[in-house]
Amino acid sequence: MSGTVVDVTDADFESKVVQVTGPVLAVFRAEWSAPCRALDPILTDVAREYEGRATIARLDIDQSPETPPKYGITAIPTLHVFKGGQIVGTWIGPADRNRVVALIEPHL
Repeated sequence: MSGTVVDVTDADFESKVVQVTGPVLAVFRAEWSAPCRALDPILTDVAREYEGRATIARLDIDQSPETPPKYGITAIPTLHVFKGGQIVGTWIGPADRNRVVALIEPHL
């Protein structure tokens, strides 16, 4: 799964994000959001750079509305870093590449 951005849904969020041992950056997003769309190329780049060390996953809040409330999502984009089933880092709002890397790095 590493090396590319993994699209997740309500049906597989637990298995592809929460139950993964290593760090997973889960991005809660919507297609209509310009800041979310601006993150897409950054996420692809980071997924390639951190291949084998971290997983980058994104969940569309409109297509998977059950998961966001479980993790306190009230604004998008929200980036949560999960490790060992726990949220260990969070960023809410637009993010550049440096912000995304700074969120992941401490959890590798």
